[in-house]
Parts: sequence; structure tokens; C-alpha cells
Amino acid sequence: MGRFRRVLAPAALALLFCLTGCAGLFDTEYTVSELYQAPAVHDTPTDGADHSIADRDGLYQAIMELVAGREESARLQFANYDGDVSQDLSAVCWEVKSATALGAFAVEDITYDLSRIVSYYRADMTITYTRSAAQMSTVEQTGGLRALRARLDGALRAGETYLALEVTDETLTADGVRACISDAYFADLTACPVLPEAAVTFYPETGPDRIAEIGLDYDMGQEALDRRRQELAGALDALTQALTPAPDSDNGPLAAVSLYDLCQYLSDLCQWDEDAGATVWDALVGRAADSQGLALAMEAGCRALGFECVTVTGRLDGETHFWNIVTLAGAGYHVDVSGWAERTPPVFLAGDRDLWGAYWWDTSQYPACPENFGYFAPAETPAPDATPVPTPAPIFL
Repeated sequence: MGRFRRVLAPAALALLFCLTGCAGLFDTEYTVSELYQAPAVHDTPTDGADHSIADRDGLYQAIMELVAGREESARLQFANYDGDVSQDLSAVCWEVKSATALGAFAVEDITYDLSRIVSYYRADMTITYTRSAAQMSTVEQTGGLRALRARLDGALRAGETYLALEVTDETLTADGVRACISDAYFADLTACPVLPEAAVTFYPETGPDRIAEIGLDYDMGQEALDRRRQELAGALDALTQALTPAPDSDNGPLAAVSLYDLCQYLSDLCQWDEDAGATVWDALVGRAADSQGLALAMEAGCRALGFECVTVTGRLDGETHFWNIVTLAGAGYHVDVSGWAERTPPVFLAGDRDLWGAYWWDTSQYPACPENFGYFAPAETPAPDATPVPTPAPIFL
């Protein structure tokens, strides 16, 4: 027991000196060693990284941001990553390039150099593109079919030749886009003088989110297109002025305008030629058109004068042919301006039964025409010394 006390005595004496400030007796260098711990995620050196990635979702988002910004190189850092970095990096690069709208549209390849730096991974990314920054900036988000149709309508009115539209309808096809263009064109026959040819490519080909690249070919330049649009507007103004009575007319405005007058006006103005053009401009300005051009001119004239009218696509004697159905007092009637002067009597306010046989059309797509208006009904032979039946006068509407 006494030895133990003697051993403690020098230690106690040293402690006493420390407490009384006699540090000089122990003025020597020393080193403290601690067990190493890996730094937390927020303490990991950035190593010049553009993005710090923690999981697959973050990796996908980071690469999509690089593509959206058209970045050609970047450094990604993976610290405390939840998953297999190598496997996820390969899969996400392929997915962005091949299965996303912008990637399929603009990216040629995504490559990387993956390195392990002690406690984390670093990936040096390289992205090559098939599109310029200017081309990528033209991509517009349109959404569903209604928005697509509205955008295409605006494109035709402005004579645009190129669109890149992000669409969300996975059932939409190239033919569906062309149908939207056709619908926009025929909805307003004065907005665009010609129906353009459309080249349509989807990126990617399938999926709920794609970019539709659309090229519109009007077969003429912008200056010629604008000139034709102005000429068409002028021709329609001339038509309405020729067929509309003065406001002080006894019958009042539009009262003396008849469908017969319109048909006669078009027949006098335009030569029917199945080798000629098929637009309203061809009929009203070029003054030579096939049956489609004449039928569309009839429809445009009816709209300008306030009559309800549709153009029918069908066949005449086995050949593709176009004519019109007009609606009067809720009833439909056939009118065919083509060959107006050659046919006796011309097809004017006729019923379905009067045309069926020589003419054919999909009756489910157009208004029914149950009766003949009787405008050109043959007059009965008058009795001797009786007053002859007069020739029917034009129908005023």
C-alpha cells in the first residue's frame, strides 16, 4: 500500500506545477491522432462538379437539364449515391437520348468517363447534338389535338414553313397531323391560298411525349403566297359586290341575292377544266379550275353571302368529283357548278335520288337531301288558248 502512494506522488507533483502556471517545465511538441471518418455529403469536395447526384431521379433530372441547356460537357459527382452509379448512368444516358422528346430530336450521343475518387464517383460527361441551339429553341409545347389544330391554323395564315411542336397525344400519327392541316385549311378558304404538302416526323416515333417536326411546302415563296392571299381577298370582295344589291334597294340588303346568281357568276368567271388547279384562287383569280376548285369557290362564295354550304367529295361516272350541298330552311340540296353551262338542266337544288347513280358519295358524311326543290321542274304542256307557264324566276333568299 505504501509503494502505491510513492508512485502517485510524482504525478501529483506534476499536476501541481501545471496548475500553478509552470508550463515551461513541459515545453515540448506533441501530435494528436484521431480515427478518420468519411465526410458527409455536404462536406464532400465538389471537385469542380456541375451537379451533385444522390439517386437515379436526380441523375435523370441533371442530364435532362444539360440537354435542355444544350450543354456539351459537364461534371457530375455522386456522393452517398443510392444505387449502382455505373448501371444507372448507362441506362439514363440511353433513356434521355432515345426515349425523351428533346433527346431524340436533338441529341446524337451522350458519353462519359466515370472515376472513383476515394469516397465518391465523378463522371465527366460529353454530349454531341444533331441540332443547333437556334433549332432547339424553335420547339414549342402544344399539348393535345385542339391546341395542335389552333397552332397549325396560325401557321397556315402566316405562311410558316417549319414547326417543331411537342405533343402529348400518343395516338397521333403523321396522317393525323396532315388531317389537322387539311381541316385548318378548309375551315377558312380565304386564310391560305393553297393547301401545303406536309412532311411529318416524330421524335421519338412512339410515346406520350414527342416532338412533331413539320415541314410545309406551298410550292411558292412567301412573297408569292402573300400576293395570292391579297388577290383572293380582292376577288371575294368583287363577288360580294357584284351579287349584293345596294342598301337602298326595294328588297333590302341581300334580299335579291340568290344561289342561282352565284352559280351563274362562277360559271361565267371560271372555266371548268379537270387539268386546272384545285383551289379557290384558281377559280376566282386564275379563272380556270377543276371540280374541286369550283366547288370550293362556291363554298367560299356562299360563306361570304351568308349561306350554309359544304363541299362534297365523291365520284361522278366513276371519277373523283366535287360539288356542294347547300342548306335552305333546314333542308339540304345538291348544287354542282362544274359543267353548269353544259348540263341541261344543271344540277341545282337537287335531291339525293336525282343524283344517285351517276353520282356517288358517302351519305353518312354529309347532310341528307331528301327532296328536289323543283327549280328546274319541267312545265306541264298548256291547254289550248291557255296562258303558258312562265319560266321559273330566280329564288330570292
